[in-house]
Amino acid sequence: MSKVRFTVFSDLHHHPAWYKTEAPERLAAIQKRALERGSEFLLHLGDFTHKPSAAPELIRQYLEFKVPGYFVLGNHEFDIDSYETVLRTMKMDSGYYYFDRSGFRFVVLDENYFRDFPGIYFHYSERNYFDHPGFRDWMPPEELQWFRETVMNSPYPCILSSHAVLDSVAGHGVQCREEVRAIIRDSQNTPGRVILCMNGHYHRSGLDIIDGVAFLDVNSASFNWVPKPHHLFPDDWYKQYECIGNQVIYEDPVSAVVTIDSEAGTIEVEGMKSRFVHGISTEDSGNSSGYRLCTPDMISAKINF
Repeated sequence: MSKVRFTVFSDLHHHPAWYKTEAPERLAAIQKRALERGSEFLLHLGDFTHKPSAAPELIRQYLEFKVPGYFVLGNHEFDIDSYETVLRTMKMDSGYYYFDRSGFRFVVLDENYFRDFPGIYFHYSERNYFDHPGFRDWMPPEELQWFRETVMNSPYPCILSSHAVLDSVAGHGVQCREEVRAIIRDSQNTPGRVILCMNGHYHRSGLDIIDGVAFLDVNSASFNWVPKPHHLFPDDWYKQYECIGNQVIYEDPVSAVVTIDSEAGTIEVEGMKSRFVHGISTEDSGNSSGYRLCTPDMISAKINF
């Protein structure tokens, strides 16, 4: 029987002069919590930085910490850099991969692809994410085949990690969700059955149970993006940060510590509570939270599998 504990966080959004995040300080606080709680590793679920090639110190801070760190790629990693530059700078061989830890398999997926009408897939790169909004959030056939083989041949229960949610939650999620559902469903009678899926991207905290599998929506470590700009922060912030009017900021760096125990058959999520900077929420800014209320928190839960 196996037990593993790790720290998960998402959407740090390091982008100096654009967003107020204090990313190095937030990351250090998350790493400190991981160390104090005995996490075996850290996992970031995408949008770590908007230009990896300009953030080598932050990437080193994450990868060279005494608790190992793993990356999931998000759409905003490719706002400026090419796909090849992102992989090289973030020390990744591929956008999708797996690693085994303490009797569990962690499968990292990359849904940052377009699919055009003839069925040709190409990866986000150099800001092209913004040019094709109707064709985003796919995994190509070769990745789906690799995903199926990685799960079905696993000797251990599997935990899936992605930037966008792998199913449909309030209209959000990957476009190839039917293929993903089939893989998750087919895994359930194998040693590599999928027991947990985790995503970032939406800057929300939540938990959904879909066909008996837990889907953990991991909040941003930093802020929520609001489309309608506000002018509620101090005036000098608007001179320092290009997009400050599109932020409602969390006071504390939000993360969760997850413990999975195969003998007990439990997944425990130890979240946290924070506050909005200057008390300004999404609704206070004149915007709406949408499908799930925006809170500066990360859910706590205990799930049986």
